[in-house]
Amino acid sequence: MKLLSILFCICLGGCLDFGEDVELTGAEITDKELAEVTRRTGIDFPEGSVGLGYYFLGSGIDDALALKASIPDNKRLDFLKNELFEKGDKSKASIRIGRDQPWWNLDELKEREDRKMDLPKGKYVECALGKENGKWTVYVSWMST
Repeated sequence: MKLLSILFCICLGGCLDFGEDVELTGAEITDKELAEVTRRTGIDFPEGSVGLGYYFLGSGIDDALALKASIPDNKRLDFLKNELFEKGDKSKASIRIGRDQPWWNLDELKEREDRKMDLPKGKYVECALGKENGKWTVYVSWMST
């Protein structure tokens, strides 16, 4: 019976479709990654946004991602028109999928605004917008449960 259980677990694990983990910084982050974050979270990034850090966990059962990006100073109000900022919970962000990344400095944001929101199909997003090194910076955490 024990052998049968082990074989079942091995077969089940072999049938699951896991992706890859992706870790990018600076110029490695393209519009493709920003579009992927938009697709998963519903957050639109204004033209001129620049990715600073991107971490996608796709090798586990539940996907998750973290993004750090800067947005142009004159696009802050446009960014705040995202549904997450208009309808989301104003609690301070607590999920820190990127917390082990050297670029994840969420606690250093000034003039910070946070939002959280449950998404359809067991998904969850958090976002913080604030000033970091004089620039408007966005931190996004997303996970699928």
